[in-house]
Amino acid sequence: MKPFLKTISTTLLTSCISFTCYAGPSSSDSQVVTAPVTTPVSASQTNNTIDEQMFVGHWQGKLIINEQKSIEFVFNIGKSPQGMVASLDVPAQNQFGLDFDEVSLEGDKLTLALTAAGIHYQGELLNGEIKGEYQQGGFKAPVTLVKTKTAKVRKAKPQDPSATPNYDVEQVVFKNLQEGHSLAGTLSIPNGPIKYSVIILSGSGPTERDGNAFGHKIYAVLADLLAQNGIAALRFDDRGVGESGGIYAKATSADFASDANAALTFMQTHQRIANSKVGYVGHSEGSLIAAIALATYADTSADFFVSLAGPGTSGAQILVDQSYLIQKVRGMHSVQLEKDDQQQRKIITAVSNNAPQQELKKLLAESGMSPSQIDGQLAQLTSPWMQYFIKTDPKTFLAKIKVPSLAISGAKDLQVPAQQNIDGFIQSIDKQWLTYKIYPNLNHLLQPADKGLPAEYATIETTMSPKVIKDIHHWLEQL
Repeated sequence: MKPFLKTISTTLLTSCISFTCYAGPSSSDSQVVTAPVTTPVSASQTNNTIDEQMFVGHWQGKLIINEQKSIEFVFNIGKSPQGMVASLDVPAQNQFGLDFDEVSLEGDKLTLALTAAGIHYQGELLNGEIKGEYQQGGFKAPVTLVKTKTAKVRKAKPQDPSATPNYDVEQVVFKNLQEGHSLAGTLSIPNGPIKYSVIILSGSGPTERDGNAFGHKIYAVLADLLAQNGIAALRFDDRGVGESGGIYAKATSADFASDANAALTFMQTHQRIANSKVGYVGHSEGSLIAAIALATYADTSADFFVSLAGPGTSGAQILVDQSYLIQKVRGMHSVQLEKDDQQQRKIITAVSNNAPQQELKKLLAESGMSPSQIDGQLAQLTSPWMQYFIKTDPKTFLAKIKVPSLAISGAKDLQVPAQQNIDGFIQSIDKQWLTYKIYPNLNHLLQPADKGLPAEYATIETTMSPKVIKDIHHWLEQL
């Protein structure tokens, strides 16, 4: 999910990529609000009157957020048989090769877009530089791109899957018949008889199947670890992201639950795994999506449910808790912390109560935002996804679950705090179905962590604790 107000420089229920678009105005403890970046694949080209080759190469630019904050990135522009293509690198966030889904040239004017994330750049080639404007939501800023010979590359992590794994890998496409779009993914199938198969449901923000975030391939690693333990695993691009159809920007968690159900139907009819027990493994918002699917589509219900750092309290409560805990751990002074917490609660309450936009604008202005910053935040707060998330209590769906369920959290999770959210599972799911565990040293990504701050995610070499996978495997064997 997208972050709110002065929370963090990642996403709230993170699995997606984040790219800076706004910084809080006052305290040095305030963090930037971001929106997720995705990895669509197609590109287009129109009416060129200037040599395309002049645009081909690596273009470096700096986005100025405010006097204290800026971020550097690189646009990689090339040519393919289908036309011009471009990708984005954000080295400071360990993000590389994020493909723009729209790339067009008209004369000396370049247009780039990551539509699922609401990111656009328009620039004009002048004297060897591309001078233009970056826009994300309500945030706009001039950005000049200068050609550089040095291409940045992602540093491999120790748990990155092998290029030659000891299991089969299928690239698959399946249909959401309810909504009429196709979804594309990767299915990892161990050799031999398959007893258990899982559908990996990603966290918030437009996310492609590998879960590229913070220098990690979160869901590719998760699928690999599962497959190495004899568990087949499907991971797929969110609707409107990568090779999947549909529209991301209008979707809520309930819509993603429809996609999850389509994935379940596909898995239950796949020749090699149809006789296995098939369940959901949802990370962060993916856990909520799984709970909605289980409660809504009883006719195609999964055989089991695994929640990884999933919400057991309302979205409104998670936003408040997350903001408070992250700023507290970062060392914000108690007086400022209390002030920010009260303001956060006022705004979240106003959204929950369907307050008119003028009231929301007033509350955002009281937090010190400029008019353009208010527009950006207002667009996030009134988006279908955010509205649904804030107003939804997962316990409504968890209470309807009648399949074996395993809820896992990390004690150092500052985004979906462990104890209160595990308590939501305990209060909702009948004890005959529920097993739960809180790992003392793991964070929101289930990495071994120091403080649990999102800023640590990229610095930790481990993508996901192998202990978690072993425990999931052991739990499944007891079903």
